[in-house]
Amino acid sequence: MRDWRAEVRRRLGTLGMDPARETSIVEEVAQDLEDRYRVLLASGQSAVDATRELLADLDDGGLAEAVGRLPRSKAAAPVLGAGPGHLVGDGWHDARHALRMLRRNPLFTSAAVLTLALGIGTTTAMFSVVNAVLFRPLPFPQPERLVTINASFPDAGWTTSLSHANFWDLRDLNETFADVGAFTGRSLNLSGRELPERLSGAEVSVGFFRALAVTPVAGRLFAPGEDEPGHDVVLLSHRVWTSRFGGDTDLVGRTLTLDGRPHTVVGVLPPGTPWLDSADAFVPLVRQPDPQRGSFELAAIGRMRPGVSAERATADLERVARVLRGRFPEINDGFHLAMTSSRDWVASETQRRALLILMGAVGLLLLIASVNLVNLLLAQAVGRTREVALRAALGASRTRVIRQLVVESLLLGGVGAALGFLVVFPILAVLRQADTGLARVAFVEVDVRVLLFTVLVGLGTSVATGLVSALQAAAGALAPSLREGERGAVGSPRQQRIRQILVGTEVALSLTLLVGAGLLLRSFDAMMRVDRGFQTERRMLVQVNPPSSYDEARTWQLIDQMIERARTLPGLISIAAVSGRPLVPGSTGLGIGRPGSTDAGRDVPWATWRLVTPDYFRTMGVSLMRGRIFTDVDQMERDPMKAVVSQRVAELLYPGEDPVGRAIVLWKGQGDGRGEIIGVVDDIRERGLSEEPTLAVYFPYRGWRWLPVQFVLHTSAEAAALVPALRAVLSSIDRDVPLSDVQTLEEIVTRSVASRRFTLTLLGGFAGLAMVLALVGIHGVLAYSVARRQTEIGVRMALGATGGNVLRLIVWQGMRPVMAGLAVGLAAAFLLSQLMTSLLFDVTPTDPTTYGGVAVLIAVAAVLACVLPARKALRVNVMSALRNE
Repeated sequence: MRDWRAEVRRRLGTLGMDPARETSIVEEVAQDLEDRYRVLLASGQSAVDATRELLADLDDGGLAEAVGRLPRSKAAAPVLGAGPGHLVGDGWHDARHALRMLRRNPLFTSAAVLTLALGIGTTTAMFSVVNAVLFRPLPFPQPERLVTINASFPDAGWTTSLSHANFWDLRDLNETFADVGAFTGRSLNLSGRELPERLSGAEVSVGFFRALAVTPVAGRLFAPGEDEPGHDVVLLSHRVWTSRFGGDTDLVGRTLTLDGRPHTVVGVLPPGTPWLDSADAFVPLVRQPDPQRGSFELAAIGRMRPGVSAERATADLERVARVLRGRFPEINDGFHLAMTSSRDWVASETQRRALLILMGAVGLLLLIASVNLVNLLLAQAVGRTREVALRAALGASRTRVIRQLVVESLLLGGVGAALGFLVVFPILAVLRQADTGLARVAFVEVDVRVLLFTVLVGLGTSVATGLVSALQAAAGALAPSLREGERGAVGSPRQQRIRQILVGTEVALSLTLLVGAGLLLRSFDAMMRVDRGFQTERRMLVQVNPPSSYDEARTWQLIDQMIERARTLPGLISIAAVSGRPLVPGSTGLGIGRPGSTDAGRDVPWATWRLVTPDYFRTMGVSLMRGRIFTDVDQMERDPMKAVVSQRVAELLYPGEDPVGRAIVLWKGQGDGRGEIIGVVDDIRERGLSEEPTLAVYFPYRGWRWLPVQFVLHTSAEAAALVPALRAVLSSIDRDVPLSDVQTLEEIVTRSVASRRFTLTLLGGFAGLAMVLALVGIHGVLAYSVARRQTEIGVRMALGATGGNVLRLIVWQGMRPVMAGLAVGLAAAFLLSQLMTSLLFDVTPTDPTTYGGVAVLIAVAAVLACVLPARKALRVNVMSALRNE
């Protein structure tokens, strides 16, 4: 005969009862089972059948009913979960009991912990990025007083940087800024070492770093008067100081040969972005006696005086602009000064919107993970109704039972949050190395704010999911419900409806994310397929920066020699020089017009201009539409200036006419120079693949000294293989001039879309995870339901139902919440996708192809998730099912 005492003791072992009370119950219930066993044997049943029937009765709630019939012992200590008890002591017992229960269900525990770790880990990683870019303060004292100051031409509809002359006048005339500083990029050649090196450099005014209020880690900042000619001093960035000079503290006071001139190192800046690591070396911006007023080259910043409001500073800038308009009416016609907050230094408005969308997406992913966990807990709770019934029979209050289940959820949440926190570090390591287009991503770190966020997310998720599942598990008369047969085996109808609603919610949320990712994917694909106007195959750009000691004649001698000698290299098809790279920020611009036109203010077209050598268009693969390109005799300073224009400029100025040989007004409103159109070339998207083709005007490079010089090469083989030979060619011309910034055109294109690719990759990853979690939820709920309905399925098949009937029934039951979720998800995606308009290119937020494709994808995947448990149900043993019934 079976040892009924051991059987009952095993089933009561998870309740944490007082030993005396447990022994009393074991004796009473075991004796009852032995008596019933003998009765069954006397009625003619075999020992095996009698044992099976009693075990089935115990599984179906017989133990709870037996315990409920026993008299309560007032002196006995209550079972764990019975009565209010003491908060600390009971909490400790709850935690120990929860740990035992989780260890007894390793599959459930692993699934729950991994689900939480994925949700919390990705959410925390994304918050770390948002925290670093948007929330972490700038590395300067009182950053709220820092602003950017720009030249604004509201009538023309554009805002740009300041000209040299206007900046110096602003510095002298303003009354509300403690310091005003200017910054302009410049390349510097470091020589005197084994090989010359190119340093990314910048010219800054003496007050620039004073405006930022930074303290150097070594040495000093620029001193007043060092912006006068003859002061060759340099400040080094912390990055170049540590990477190229090994953090040598004795470097201050030494000299470095930059552009062929000795410069004294006066200090080393602290690390950080923006500005501080935006260049390797900083030299003073020298104030010229008669600086240009129409060339907008300087990025200007200002620090408002203490107590000065933004409104007062804006009024002061308008006063200065009014003075400059009055003094220089021709060049400053329509000129205003505008300031913007320093928060825009780390991310543009588009980048901010993209980050917030990603944060919202990862929040949806966490919500899906939480819903999945609730489904897991509800499924487990149905299987534990016998245990909950025993607690109720032994005197446990509903509040006490709920608290026990919530403690289990908190324990799961704590482990999941800890694992998710560990997942953050490898994710951030990958993000720091990725080309994201965000300057501060390299400085992303896990700080106190991120740690607190992880704790709050883990705690909130655990409590919310635990309460939902606990309230459902403890609802209703649990012990009697276990006697309702197979209908109760999958939970009450209310519990089944809740699980179906949760599945539909997962589907809706994952569809919303997938639609967003799909829209970005289609947008990105359209952008990469767009006609760029130039070819990228086997084309490369390199930079040469002749030192400031080179005059115009020597600069042109270097360019001519570089082109002439490089042409002899095997594998080189063509080479040309250009003043700026395509798709790289910082394009030069000018106003254009047709002679005799009355365009003014906002109506003046604004075009990019480039200096090129004759072979530029052939090397870049830009088609000549009509006319001719430059020859070696064309020079910039001839009057009228020879110009090649893009197709859009030709159509704008001379619609329906042949523009070749016609006149064009150059720098309209800034001097009104005369030009002659000698040719028309195809449009190029100079400012980005997502932008319209650029209005562009090209001038001959000869006759203009523009540094640094960009050389574009078209090769017959791998372009990078020519780099050593190019370095040798340049060294033979001047061994102190380095070759730098070697990039293929494909790399330039890829970098230009880095921010969009980053957004697409993350949102796509979140959407993929969301879909996997949703499918796991669908499969898990249906598989559990099928496993608990084996008897029902067997009876159906015994009564004549075919395998196809059963398969369709189960798949239909699984797909009902999926279809409801698809409908809700499509509506939600339609509303939320409107927030993504600024991130899309050539795709509408309501693109039917994306919506339909995502819906079909989820539906097909959901059908497969339903078919697997349904096929398993067909293998039920009909006789065993009938015997159990």
